[in-house]
Amino acid sequence: MQMIGSSHFQNDTQEFIRKSLSSPFYVVGRFFLLFSHWLKTLFVWSSFC
Repeated sequence: MQMIGSSHFQNDTQEFIRKSLSSPFYVVGRFFLLFSHWLKTLFVWSSFC
């Protein structure tokens, strides 16, 4: 019996790849949001020290 979670994850990955191929700006935006959030957290922590 195949695990339902793994197939669902595969579908999500394929969907994500399709989205990223159709719109690279989507991926760039996601990475930019993550990066800016990480920078903000780093800045806050460095100011506390």
